[in-house]
Amino acid sequence: MKPEIIVALDFDNVDAAKKIVKSAGDAVTWYKVGLELFVADGQKVIEFLKNENKKIFLDLKFHDIPNTVTKAVLTSLKYETDMVNMHTQGGPEMMKTTVEKIDEYCDKTGVPRPLLIGVTLLTSLDEAYLNIMKLGFATSRDYVLHLAGLAKASGLDGVVSSAQETPAIKSALGYDFITVTPGIRPASASVDDQKRVVTPKDAKDMGTDFIVVGRPITKAPDPKKAAMEIQEEMC
Repeated sequence: MKPEIIVALDFDNVDAAKKIVKSAGDAVTWYKVGLELFVADGQKVIEFLKNENKKIFLDLKFHDIPNTVTKAVLTSLKYETDMVNMHTQGGPEMMKTTVEKIDEYCDKTGVPRPLLIGVTLLTSLDEAYLNIMKLGFATSRDYVLHLAGLAKASGLDGVVSSAQETPAIKSALGYDFITVTPGIRPASASVDDQKRVVTPKDAKDMGTDFIVVGRPITKAPDPKKAAMEIQEEMC
């Protein structure tokens, strides 16, 4: 059922991550491993998730010169992750080079190819950021659409963006172009430090493919129940 839930394991140790995965059980298939957890216990948590037959979104937001990003993503293939992201602001050459090398390597070796996803505008940012950085775009939506267009033209499978931009992205770039949506909060939850936030039901109605949910599940007394309630909210 779309959208699929990706639970963000925003912890500083593998034991805390294991506790959530065990608690959520079969209610959650996808997990996001971000910078904090990867730096702390990356290989351990990835091996654990694979042993639990879970799918992994490696959320390291690669952003560097094309050669460096390409090598980093190639190296990440040893973990057999299912989704890897990079900043679209790294530019078309960076994205295109990475896609070409990953496709070539996976075709040659038979290693499963992860979904390659571009980060557009972080959900903690809004029009004030565009103005401060003098980017020349009137709205967040305009800027996200521009970056998403570059991502598709470069061969990426989709983008990370707010669900608020999903309808425009799907309309402009096709419904097979994947959208991964952070900043999701159930109707009863706090928005915390996110600005461009929507509910799970909103995200589904807007047509997104994946929703990233953190604290509403990981801080819940019963993570499995919380995940199932979010799924029910989207029905």
